[in-house]
Amino acid sequence: MNNMNINEMLKQAKKMQSEIELKEKELYKKEFTIEKQGLTLVLNGKREVLKIDINEALVDPEDKDILEDLLLLAFNEAMEKIDEAHKEIEKQIPSGKLPF
Repeated sequence: MNNMNINEMLKQAKKMQSEIELKEKELYKKEFTIEKQGLTLVLNGKREVLKIDINEALVDPEDKDILEDLLLLAFNEAMEKIDEAHKEIEKQIPSGKLPF
C-alpha cells in the first residue's frame, strides 16, 4: 500500500468521525416527549429533564401513588427512547475496523 492510499484512508476515517460527532450533537439537542395519562415529560438526548407537566387532576394528596407510578413509567420510557437513538448512532461506528 502506498502513502496515497493511506492518506486517503485517513481522510475517510476523519470524515466518518466528523459525521458521527455531528450526529451525536444533533441527538443531544433532540427532545424526547413522553405523555402518560396527563403527565408529560420532555428530555433531551443527554438524558436531561427539560420539562415536567402534570395535569391538575393527577395532583391528589391522598393518592400520590398513581402520580409516582406514572412518573416512573414515563421516565423509563423516555430513557428507552434515548437509548435507542444512541444505539442507532453506535451502529454506524465500525468496531475497530475501517469501512474500506
